[in-house]
Amino acid sequence: MELKNIVYEKSEGVGTITLNRPAKLNAITFEMLDEIWALLQDIIADEDVRVIVLTGAGRYFSAGADLEILSTLTPATFRWRQRKYWNRVFNEFEDIQKLTIAALNGPAIGGGLEFALCCDLRYSVDNATFSLPEINFGIVPDSGATVRLPWLIGLARAKEFILSGESITAKRAEELGLINQVFPHETFNDNVHKIAVKMAKKAPLALGMGKQLINRNFQQRDAKSGLEDAIALQSILIVTEDYQEALKAFKEKRPPIFRGR
Repeated sequence: MELKNIVYEKSEGVGTITLNRPAKLNAITFEMLDEIWALLQDIIADEDVRVIVLTGAGRYFSAGADLEILSTLTPATFRWRQRKYWNRVFNEFEDIQKLTIAALNGPAIGGGLEFALCCDLRYSVDNATFSLPEINFGIVPDSGATVRLPWLIGLARAKEFILSGESITAKRAEELGLINQVFPHETFNDNVHKIAVKMAKKAPLALGMGKQLINRNFQQRDAKSGLEDAIALQSILIVTEDYQEALKAFKEKRPPIFRGR
């Protein structure tokens, strides 16, 4: 598929997806989501990519859904399009067996912020702002914020954020636990890239499956089944070549070379 709405680059084990509609503040369209979905299928099969970074071109991460597509929807078409386009892409980002990082280079609004919520880690430039303004239009967030935001910042704070529709700064987002870390504009890209490359050097099976295990256990909130899941995963990882390589490298006092086997 020709990429018209996104740009994709990869290096050092990191695949970077850039939302590329800067003139429209990277507003999300069905065509953009189709491109991301098709690209994700290639990334899943690419063993060289261990970390995915999602960012935006220009001064915004994303202003959310393109209002032009929303104005044409009926209740019936909304439901199936929501599942076909938004939910499948956002869920894939959350579930994919690779670490995902949102590099919030600017404001993330509405569906743009909900896209970032699907990622495992979120880093922000210091002058970014974040909001879920749907309540101001008589609607509510519909692409995951009502589910994922309470997991991140707690129920009461999520209600306040969603139901007030107010904007918060990057600093406040970091205080709430919405953002992992805030970086100055001048060093933002370098800092996020260093983190992504560092994570990409981890054992890929443990990284990807470990992320999935953490997600599942957190969502289930069941300690006993979570412990059983951890045992099941660990029983697989301890016989991998990566684990044996790590033990050998430790004895030889050198960095391990992980191959995802």
